[in-house]
Amino acid sequence: MLAIDHKSDNSVEILFERMQDVLASGSDALTDSEVNGVYKYEWSVRVENIIAVPLSCNNKIIGMMIATNLLDRNDFDTNNIRLFNAVATECAIFIGNQNHFMDLKELLIGSLKALVNSIDAKDQYTRGHSDRVAIISKWIAEHYSKSKKIGQEDIQKIYLSGLLHDIGKIGISEEVLKKPGKLTEEEYEEMKNHPAIGAGILSEIQQMSEILPGILHHHERFDGKGYPKGLAANNIPLMGKIVMIADSFDAMTSERTYRKALSVDDALKEIEANLGRQFDPAIGQIFLKSDITKLWEILQTGQNDDQYHDSSIDFGATAIGALVH
Repeated sequence: MLAIDHKSDNSVEILFERMQDVLASGSDALTDSEVNGVYKYEWSVRVENIIAVPLSCNNKIIGMMIATNLLDRNDFDTNNIRLFNAVATECAIFIGNQNHFMDLKELLIGSLKALVNSIDAKDQYTRGHSDRVAIISKWIAEHYSKSKKIGQEDIQKIYLSGLLHDIGKIGISEEVLKKPGKLTEEEYEEMKNHPAIGAGILSEIQQMSEILPGILHHHERFDGKGYPKGLAANNIPLMGKIVMIADSFDAMTSERTYRKALSVDDALKEIEANLGRQFDPAIGQIFLKSDITKLWEILQTGQNDDQYHDSSIDFGATAIGALVH
């Protein structure tokens, strides 16, 4: 079975064109052999007989189903054509449904990105913050997975949690979000509500339940002095610990109205100095020992190497798939 957008060589393209000609003449399939004389077409010497039927979805041919060299007969007959077309119809429906599912996943992740970008855009200094936190979270999770038992689906969920970690800021007043100076105690208490607000919003979506720990707990500190629950050490979910480091690193290396951005080296020193207080020591060391130069290049240029060959929208759609399967 071949998809027409994955033609591997000229022979596949030629076969597809021949099948189109046969279908245009009113036949249901392309068949050929030398039973009733010479071949209609020129084939490889390995082809003794052949059948090709279209995979059609929404009146569009999306691929072909092909078989060659019957073992017990010299040619494909009308029964074979009916059977092949019936199977091809079911295959096309399945492929069409898969494509539709992927379209829905991309639509959902696109909508989520638009939402978080609109929140980030409320302040010019936080624009792109959520995207970067998602990438850094994925980076940490992938390095963590080299020594710990977490799978690709876990990494995808951590990425999505990083993307949505600040979604609760939609419930924080713009006066607080955009305030250029230090927040008052009252304003800080309002800001501290955003993890719970975000978790509350997404808890209404059943499929999002597995990413809530990163959203609710990304401000918990290893020493128990964080919020909203004041969890400490191993009581903080892994997802929350990872997003906490990713969020802090991006915040420190981004300019704010009330301070200049720290250099990468200074931000790493801050993380190292706060291991065991703000940050989980084991996860922090995994991050500090990774190739931060490569990560920084990814964040600044948007150009991904082989490890990060997928675009953020593609990885986001895959992450959505991990939640809804």
